Amino acid sequence: MSSSVKKIISLAVAGAFAIGAAGALVPAADRVAYAHEQYADGSSNAYSHRMKEEQQRHDSAVRAIRHEYRQDGDEKKYKKRMKEEQKRHDKAMEDIRHDYDSHARHSHH
Repeated sequence: MSSSVKKIISLAVAGAFAIGAAGALVPAADRVAYAHEQYADGSSNAYSHRMKEEQQRHDSAVRAIRHEYRQDGDEKKYKKRMKEEQKRHDKAMEDIRHDYDSHARHSHH
């Protein structure tokens, strides 16, 4: 066999091994990516996910209150509802933070 044929065969074999190795590594990379991104919103843990959900709920409630205010123009009612919503939101965020701190304290020792 000539040396050029040997080179071609060795390159083909090396290429086959490279493709096989890459095929074996791709599923492993997919599992790693999935393990780090468990939530569709990009959150990497349950506490971050809960905070994002709560923020979305708060933003939606604020938009609804503003819409209602534009409809009826009752400023006193608007301010009262905004204050109540902010209080609810702050409490929910505080609860999530408390759960996180409580978990972190117990899991690291």
